[in-house]
Amino acid sequence: SCPSPAGCEAVRHLGGDLRTHSQRLASGLMKFSIDLLREVQQENDGSNVILSPLSIALALSHLALGAANQTEKHLLEVMHLESVPCLHHLLSALRRRLAEATLSLASRVYLQKGLEVKEKFLEDSEKFYGAKPVSLSGSSEDDLEAINKWVKEATNGQIPTFLQYLPGNTVMLLLNAIHFHGFWRNKFDAAFTSPDVFHLDDDFVVSVEMMKAQRYSLSWFTLESHDVQVAKFPFKGNVSFVVIVPNQYSWNATHVLESFPYIQLCRLFPEEVPTTVKIPKMKLDYQLELNNVLSQMGLQELFTNPNLQKISDESLFVSSIQHQSSLELKEDGVEGSAATSVVISRSLSAFNLDRPFLFIIFEEEMGIPLFIGSVQNPNPNAAPQLKEPRRSLDARDDKEYPVPK
Repeated sequence: SCPSPAGCEAVRHLGGDLRTHSQRLASGLMKFSIDLLREVQQENDGSNVILSPLSIALALSHLALGAANQTEKHLLEVMHLESVPCLHHLLSALRRRLAEATLSLASRVYLQKGLEVKEKFLEDSEKFYGAKPVSLSGSSEDDLEAINKWVKEATNGQIPTFLQYLPGNTVMLLLNAIHFHGFWRNKFDAAFTSPDVFHLDDDFVVSVEMMKAQRYSLSWFTLESHDVQVAKFPFKGNVSFVVIVPNQYSWNATHVLESFPYIQLCRLFPEEVPTTVKIPKMKLDYQLELNNVLSQMGLQELFTNPNLQKISDESLFVSSIQHQSSLELKEDGVEGSAATSVVISRSLSAFNLDRPFLFIIFEEEMGIPLFIGSVQNPNPNAAPQLKEPRRSLDARDDKEYPVPK
């Protein structure tokens, strides 16, 4: 993805070019985010999903450093980053910029003990991704303990146990940890948080602790073509929590994702207006091995017969790509580790997150998606309740005047 490192160094000093490349990077990562969420949801049983496409893309780009020919090409194509020049330089600059914000990123490649690794890969790993590959000791128990300790530290304790076990005969393991702690620009007053209902679907509700505000400064709009409302809750710094919530209780999230006008999203948000807001308090944790998801997206070769000759002359394949994210929504903020349409704003300004919704946490300046997910049930430990049937006049009449058989 880079004609010459010297040329790339020059690009970093050209503000305009860098901006164009950054836009390509943001656009590619947004497409990759949607592909990922769609693929994960197809395999999912309707539970909450939270992913960090940035974390996954950083792990795969790190791998691309060591990949050659078709393997490198396929990696970049799946991430929609094949047309981004100087990709590793850009990601390195992005890592440094995000590190100055409220985001911590950490990468590691674990390799089989005794593997001869090429010096250039070691140098570039550290230069671009801040990661020296680490040799596994050969003792599963010790390696597991060391990996989990590293992830716990890298995520500020948010992800205390990352791996339950190491896959047998692990040759290569890619890890990327991300931790985000955002504070709302407009905090919620904990005194107004109270139990309320969240509509799981047309028939069931679940009790949740709902954060509430009467005159919350909120930028939001209704996208009539998709029958959804979209709102942006800004954090301090350059990060925002964007939610897409349907006007219906039951809806096709994949369909909305595929046709949503993300490119225009920033331009669609109007001025903030005082709004009555309800948003659930919640803590989401999600973990999955990405081998199957990435294979479905076109990267089967990584796990069978990839060309990783820039890492080592030995025959290598990826044993496992693991991902875990957590996100907590509370009054002071969020902690998280890991078709053109006509826009019409509703005159009545009330925004209720009381039904399943999609969310994206964006880095505003470049438009980089940090987290993406779907919340089906913010309180999965509570028992769903059947909604109270509304008794109509006709229903009462039926009881008082039975219909003759």
